[in-house]
Amino acid sequence: MNSGHKLVVTGAGGFLGQRLVERLKDGGQFRVYALSSRPDALREQTGGRAVEYLHRDFIETDRAPELLRGAALVNCAYPRNSAGTEIADGLRYIQRLYWRAVRSGASAIVNISSQSVYSQHRTEAATETTPVCPESPYAVGKYAVELMLESVCRESGTAYTSLRMASLIGPGFDQRIVNRLAMKLLRRESVTIVRQDKEMGFLDVEDAVGAIVAVLACPRERWAPVYNVGNGRGYTAEDVFHAVADVLRTRMEVDDAALEQGSEVSSTAVSFERLHRDTGFVPAVSLHDSVERIVDRLCEGTPGSPTLPERGRRL
Repeated sequence: MNSGHKLVVTGAGGFLGQRLVERLKDGGQFRVYALSSRPDALREQTGGRAVEYLHRDFIETDRAPELLRGAALVNCAYPRNSAGTEIADGLRYIQRLYWRAVRSGASAIVNISSQSVYSQHRTEAATETTPVCPESPYAVGKYAVELMLESVCRESGTAYTSLRMASLIGPGFDQRIVNRLAMKLLRRESVTIVRQDKEMGFLDVEDAVGAIVAVLACPRERWAPVYNVGNGRGYTAEDVFHAVADVLRTRMEVDDAALEQGSEVSSTAVSFERLHRDTGFVPAVSLHDSVERIVDRLCEGTPGSPTLPERGRRL
């Protein structure tokens, strides 16, 4: 397979990176190189004829330019739950990655960014014209990586874009309210929901992978510097409760949630119109379908209710 079919995925051990590699590894379109801090574990876990697992520090080796030459790079790496020196080290790694990719002649770079670069107190779904307003260290770092990518690629022959993803959900990403609520109901714990006009923008991880694949298939001269990737709508905590309860009621009895009145008005929803216009991408996974897969994973191989952490958290 020629160099034009090489795809390098960094952060391949993360929630999104693993699923992207799984989607592409045996598809025949790319020879996939998956970079991670734990390549041996991923190799044993997934395998695949068309994927090679490498340590994340491979980019510092003498072989890196040969790998990156002509390759498309999808960067899913970012120190998500870190702080201080770990964030600094992560940003330094990404800067070095982009610098080496461009100077080695990479054909394209897709940077995975986040809707958090917009204000979390907005009241409408963000479009690419919504002002950037990072309000947390995580968001500042994400926007810094976008600027880093632009500055490295702007005068080069490497195509580039940043995908500002809505909050990803799916099996295994148990920090999300969808997963936490399913855990509580499976344990038959009582739930209190604050009823207010605070909407959360979610995107199933399989739709996120689909968006990346759509971008990679699109002629690169058509790429915009930034795309939002969401489904254009938001969900209140009450919406999420009803989605989870509806799925679980096919398996068990579920009590109604207690309700309290709140006053917050906001939305972290994200549009996808520009991405649809340029690539044809349309999100296909409903919240109900996401919840079904999440519940299936939580119940998989576990007799009765699973043993799960942190009881009594208000949602």
